[in-house]
Amino acid sequence: MSNGIEEIPDISKVKSLSSGIDGLDFQLDGGIPAGSLILVMCDPLTGIEKLSKQFWKADDSGKSSYFMFDSAVEAGMADAGKMNPGEISANMTGKWVVVDSLSTMLLKYGIDDIIGFLNEVSGKVRKEGGNILLIMYTGIHSAYEEILIKRNCDTIFTLNLSIHGNEIERNLQVNKIKGLDLPKRVFPYNILNKGIELSTTGRVV
Repeated sequence: MSNGIEEIPDISKVKSLSSGIDGLDFQLDGGIPAGSLILVMCDPLTGIEKLSKQFWKADDSGKSSYFMFDSAVEAGMADAGKMNPGEISANMTGKWVVVDSLSTMLLKYGIDDIIGFLNEVSGKVRKEGGNILLIMYTGIHSAYEEILIKRNCDTIFTLNLSIHGNEIERNLQVNKIKGLDLPKRVFPYNILNKGIELSTTGRVV
């Protein structure tokens, strides 16, 4: 009989899945815990389109899902503009699922439908042991909407971009990750033609 207290899993037994980015997997000691809703907060110029495709293509079987709202639908992707939240949930396959973007879903359907969607897919992803990456653009939603979405996600990354003199600096910040200790520093990254690249030379302290 349940005592009403959430059971915390044995972290040593939590399986991780690759993020698709070698340097990020290294910094997280193997990847992102399976069964996670992953929220990436970003500006569209931070390389998010490369990160999301790297994540999706971590499934070399080609069976995972990419639901595209915000750009051209490429081979293997689903045209999410023709689907409602329930249809997106019903059509998720594979262990690496991308929703590009949650921002467009939120603007189109509203916060109540989005929280319902997150609750539905979180049960599915935990049961099946996959991960879902959700893209959310900064500066366009209300603070309250962002709070509700952040509370309903297991892992949160922020991609930051700043300019210092004539140099552009980009870094990835881990704000939340269920089942793991949070890193104490941000991780610089570069945007290359093949994707984003994090350093594998330094470990989290």
